[in-house]
Amino acid sequence: MTTKAKIFRDTITVNSASMIEKVFFFVINIIIARYLSVEHFGEYSTALSYATFFSFLTDIGINGALIRALNLEKQYENEHFTNAFYLKISLSVIVYSLMAFSLFWTGYNRDVINLTLILGLVRIGNEFMRTYYAVDEARQQFIFPSVVNSIYVLLFFAGVVAVILFKGNYYHICLVRLVVVYFFIFFLTANIFKKIKFTFKKNLCKSFIKQVVPFAIISVLSNLTFIINPIIISFILGTTKVGFFNNSIVFIDTLAIIPINLRRILMPALYTALEEKDESKFQFSFDIMSKYFGIVSFYIMLILFLYSDFIVTLIFGKKYIESAYILKILSLATPFLFNIASIILTGKDRQDIFARIMIVATIVNIFANIIFIHLFDVKGAAIAVVLIYALIFFMSHYYLRKLEKIKMVPAFRKYLHMGAIVFVSCLLFEILSYKNLNIYSLFIVVTLTYGLLSIAFLMDRDDLRIIKQTVGLKS
Repeated sequence: MTTKAKIFRDTITVNSASMIEKVFFFVINIIIARYLSVEHFGEYSTALSYATFFSFLTDIGINGALIRALNLEKQYENEHFTNAFYLKISLSVIVYSLMAFSLFWTGYNRDVINLTLILGLVRIGNEFMRTYYAVDEARQQFIFPSVVNSIYVLLFFAGVVAVILFKGNYYHICLVRLVVVYFFIFFLTANIFKKIKFTFKKNLCKSFIKQVVPFAIISVLSNLTFIINPIIISFILGTTKVGFFNNSIVFIDTLAIIPINLRRILMPALYTALEEKDESKFQFSFDIMSKYFGIVSFYIMLILFLYSDFIVTLIFGKKYIESAYILKILSLATPFLFNIASIILTGKDRQDIFARIMIVATIVNIFANIIFIHLFDVKGAAIAVVLIYALIFFMSHYYLRKLEKIKMVPAFRKYLHMGAIVFVSCLLFEILSYKNLNIYSLFIVVTLTYGLLSIAFLMDRDDLRIIKQTVGLKS
């Protein structure tokens, strides 16, 4: 099997499992939002956001460093996992204690505090599951973690449905998730003992911690950049507004699984290319993925922007119409979300550069949220999200060009073409809307227009050859 064909197969496997996870969590979010009142859903969303913010600190890049170590130092697999495991346990105790202690100064009511304490245990459990998955991912064995995670999501979904059938409340929803998570923690712990022999060596532990540091900086800064927004909203505007924001950002978070999964799949291959000093693979990956990412992301942006009102009211109901305006703004972040440059930087082992980018992004994000939320209410948080994704996107490309000599002009020329195609599609939408064409017919016309123009102006014979090689039709 060729490298491209293997990457394609792994992409299908991981994305299928991730889509199952994201779709079911998306549906769960819809069910909970519709079941709870706007106020209670805001409290639940605030608690989940606060718990998620702290739980990510239990990773601080351990999973990324573990995958790197298992690929570059395969002979020390047992030692590296042992180091990651003990480090994870220590951080979990420290972070959970800090989270519980910090709740005294938030001003949240008793229900939000209690929900946060429960969901803190849940989210830390989720982070442990990802550490177990890292062993298989480093070996480029994606089926087992994909299947296990899909079953976990299905059981949680069944639990939420059961809570609603028995007319429970948001406490019961959180407790169901807690039970399901720790059932899988026990299962995965038993499974890992079959694969790994726990071995501790002091010198390798010190070495592993040093490797974690750049990943830790990036992880903490990413946490401050991408997860802190709902918390700032809750402090300035109250918990109810968090529910409106989360119902919009959930679309972006769901879409983020595509570049995240590509990172998971490409990273072992890029680390191998780095070890072999094969520079051509980096340029090839950038050229191909920037084009395909661009085509997909610009289309998603187009649909979310044009249909935000319809999508939100259809899915969440009219009581969440405020989320539609937020989603319209957030749609503009989609092309920046699909950032191949940041993946290449990590594959180039330039975590130090990405850390610099995230330092700037974190500072800008906090100030942007405070300023824009005061000026534009909860829509200001959406403006801050777009600004930060754009900042990271352009800084990643700048450093990749400056330090690694990756050619950028062809990719950005394609982006201009994509922007023009979006403009034409929007113009056609407005003309046909004026003539009272129904919303479903408009969708078909806009999709066909975007697709045909993309094929005509963005695709060439090389794309057909690459697609054939990728799906295994051509060696």
